[in-house]
Amino acid sequence: MKRLLTGCAAMLVAGAAAGQILECVDAKGNKEYAQTCPPGTVKETKLMKGGTGASSPRTGASAPAAKSLAERDAEFRKRNMERQEAEAKAEKTKAESKDAERNCNNARSQLKGLQEGLRIARIDPNTGARSYLSDEDRAAEIANAQKAVDSWCNK
Repeated sequence: MKRLLTGCAAMLVAGAAAGQILECVDAKGNKEYAQTCPPGTVKETKLMKGGTGASSPRTGASAPAAKSLAERDAEFRKRNMERQEAEAKAEKTKAESKDAERNCNNARSQLKGLQEGLRIARIDPNTGARSYLSDEDRAAEIANAQKAVDSWCNK
């Protein structure tokens, strides 16, 4: 029984002796390693025993409390939502750009066909009869096609 108590006491003393180790920096920039920083320390950094390696100025006031799990979760959700919104906006911009490029190519090919004198046929919606573009109408169609090219391709 005596050995058991002696062993427990030795373990407690060893745990207390391990303590935390701090890196203390004074106003002149000199570094000192100790279990407690002396007065006049400007910056202290935990190096062992649960230390995060974060430095904190030593002002006599207590350090700010760590954020709770709920606060960190809320911040994570906010960052995640902002990232998703940014991705959605990028997708929308990409789709609009692709549509504009496709419309530009269509307008250019129509203009080229009109300028080269290809026969353009249209279907009358009332009768269903096919009619071809006359030379007088071609000039007006070329002007309309040029406007479409200007609006879609010059963005």
